[in-house]
Amino acid sequence: ALVREFVDRDVKPAVRDLEHADTYPEELIVRMKQLGVFGLAIPSPWGDAAVSTPCYAAVTEELARGWMSLAGAMGGHTVVAKLLLAYGTDEQKDRWLPRMATGEVRATMALTEPGGGSDLQAMRTTARRDGDGYVVTGSKMWITNARRSQLVALLCKTDPAADPPHRGMSILLAEHGPGFTVSRDLPKLGYKGVESCELAFDGYRAPADALLGGTEGKGFGQMMRGLETGRLQVAARAVGVGQAAFDDAFRYAQE
Repeated sequence: ALVREFVDRDVKPAVRDLEHADTYPEELIVRMKQLGVFGLAIPSPWGDAAVSTPCYAAVTEELARGWMSLAGAMGGHTVVAKLLLAYGTDEQKDRWLPRMATGEVRATMALTEPGGGSDLQAMRTTARRDGDGYVVTGSKMWITNARRSQLVALLCKTDPAADPPHRGMSILLAEHGPGFTVSRDLPKLGYKGVESCELAFDGYRAPADALLGGTEGKGFGQMMRGLETGRLQVAARAVGVGQAAFDDAFRYAQE
């Protein structure tokens, strides 16, 4: 109900101009932080606004009813929160989850690669162990919120020779730094306002403690678990957009 009120009062009057101008909705994102939208999947002791999965889906529907881009701004963030809760070390949880719950830190995930589509086992981004960390080389495509997320759950190959390939995949909790470039924003027909980007990794170094859970080779299964929430969220977005379309059509038919 809080989110519905926010959408009707703040989002709907502004959404047409924001969408057509492809303007990042900074003020609306701040309001979403205040409402606790970025902490919906983060329980105590790290957050204080955790809700059930049906409630999370309903919040997503309401956001998408106003503007799907707002639902997109929190979807990947929630997936990363779920990954940390399920697989993160105690140190990783304590470092990231409190700030993710408030929206101070925004998170996203990086899976898809140019030419790789949804076939994750065909990915080419590698993380080679070097001293006390990893050196990452490769690229990712269509990464939502890539410029404005401080934390990227990066799926890569720590053992490129593994057979089957998924046994050689790991997730690195990557932060922006040297060798990590948001190389371009990708044009879209709709879904404006939030950016979808190409990422390039060229000698990017990540510390050893950036490995989700601390064990290599678990990344594929971890990400599949996180995407269970992601797929529910995307489906809920579709319901919200459909509701908005129905409401507009019904209103028009009565006129």
